[in-house]
Amino acid sequence: MVVLLDATERVVSKVGFHAATTNHIAKVAGVSIGTLYHYFPTKEALVAAVVHRMWQSELMAVMEHASAFIDAPLKDAIRLAVGALVAEVGRKIALYRYWFSEASHLGDLATGLEMSNKASAFIESVLVSKRSEVRPRNLAFAADLTVKMALAMARTGARDYEAQIANGELAEELSDMLTRYLVV
Repeated sequence: MVVLLDATERVVSKVGFHAATTNHIAKVAGVSIGTLYHYFPTKEALVAAVVHRMWQSELMAVMEHASAFIDAPLKDAIRLAVGALVAEVGRKIALYRYWFSEASHLGDLATGLEMSNKASAFIESVLVSKRSEVRPRNLAFAADLTVKMALAMARTGARDYEAQIANGELAEELSDMLTRYLVV
């Protein structure tokens, strides 16, 4: 199944969602079309699985810096986590661009919310533990807003700010914005 997701990423990154075909994806994956349809009944189901994997990789990129939220000042941890998120989007910028412009309706909302809720719960626990450094009063709301703002800007950046992703400006500006919002 991973080979199908990898192939889908490669094909969609090159030709876009609309031009991608299951036959082309199966060929790139080195499997029969029957094998592809055994795991994924439609192209949309296959792309939705890729989207879920993208979302999971975003979560993992941020969570790789969980210890920084415990050990480092909050502003430094924000910079590390936002940098990792933007870099993750940057590694697959063409895929994100096509998803955002052609297939943003794909991906199960409940799955996406479950992942962002995990990130929000983690960020809220950090804000609680560093309460003396935190400006907002409603920590649950602040955590959720922070996660959703970071995700929205990183994903939008794939479409609108490719140069700023590549040169680090988007990560720096987004980190500064979130730091000003969160940190006393």
